[in-house]
This record gives sequence, structure tokens and C-alpha cells, in this order.
Amino acid sequence: MSALMDESLKSVVSQRFTNMIEPVTLKVFSNKNHCLFCNEMISLVNSVAELSDKIKVEICDCEENDLKAKEYGIERHPAISIDGDKDYGIRFYGVPAGKEFTTFIESIMLVSGRKPVLTSEATELLSKVNHKVNLKVFVTLECPYCPAMVIRAHKLALANDYITAEMIESSQFAQLAADFDIFGVPNTIINNGLGSVEGLVTEEVLLQQILAALERTGEKSPFT
Repeated sequence: MSALMDESLKSVVSQRFTNMIEPVTLKVFSNKNHCLFCNEMISLVNSVAELSDKIKVEICDCEENDLKAKEYGIERHPAISIDGDKDYGIRFYGVPAGKEFTTFIESIMLVSGRKPVLTSEATELLSKVNHKVNLKVFVTLECPYCPAMVIRAHKLALANDYITAEMIESSQFAQLAADFDIFGVPNTIINNGLGSVEGLVTEEVLLQQILAALERTGEKSPFT
């Protein structure tokens, strides 16, 4: 796959970035020795960052036991964290090309805005999440429904410090997808298999499933 943008796409993205509000930092975690797509990821991120002075890039060529990677919970490469005033737990694992390129751009815009727009029902449900939640949204680059699901997970991570949300490109992390028995996408794994959501669902449905998974572990009752 090619991670580089043509001039027409650059023009579209530049126009979208004129609506950025706050600065964003793209932290790229790579590993030169064991990373098939790291160079492509770095090229893509640098190309995107050139289109706005509100985007900064930091690259970590991570060695084993790297402190920054541990701080961010990065266990596989390549990875991107989109930060604003802090780490919001918004991650991309694998090069966000194809249909996920739009997801990447919109996640940058989401973090730049700092506060996602959620329904009153979603906000109420989100307030009940007070234990750590990890969402792994498995996608493919051709999936038409995956981008919206990733954005919805990223919105929840931005709005609640207990939640981290990862886009995981299934073909680039085939073994991980196999470990979670991913046969169709989007498929969202909650807390490493304590719950899962297949297909594209609303933020409200996703939150209901998150609370149900926490209820099963005894960590949180959705009725309190």
C-alpha cells in the first residue's frame, strides 16, 4: 500500500485542517528492527503534519522496554497516539490508509476540538464508566463501516479518561486478529475479550456493552 498523498488529497486535507482549534501532537511509535510498516507510517504522518502548523510530530524508535512506549502502553508497532493537552488514549495500530485515512484525519480534528459532541443518553451512560476500559476496534482498509466505529470509540476515549480506544488494522496484525477470532469487521473487543460488539453501532449501544462487561467483572454496575 502507498501511504503518500497526491496533491489533490493534500488540498482537501489542508482545507479540513483550517477548522482546527487547538494544537495536536502525533506520537509515532516505531521499531526499525521488527516493523514491516513503520517507514510507511512515518511518511504518512509527516506528510499530514506538513499541512497544518497546529500539528507536531514526535517519533519514538522504540527499543525493548522503552519508557515512553511503556507509559503509553504500546505493545506493537507501528502505532500512533493523537495527543492534545494530554494523552487521551486515542491510538492507531497499523498504517491508517484506505478508508481509515479519513478516520485518521477526523480523529486529529476530534482531538483538536478537545470535547466531542455526544447525545444526552451517551453522556449519562459515559458518566457511569469509572474503571479502566480498553476498546480494540478491528478494521480493514476497505471496510465502509469501520471508520465510523473507530471515530465513535475515539470519541468515548476523548470524553472519559478511563477509556482507551485503538484502531487495529487486521491484516497488519493478523495474529492479534486471529487471537480474538476476528472474522468480520468492524469488531470491537472490550477489555481483551470480556465483551465484544460486532458491526457498526451507536455510542449508546457501545456504552451499554461496556457497562455490561464491567458488570460481569464486578467492577461497575450500570444501574448505579
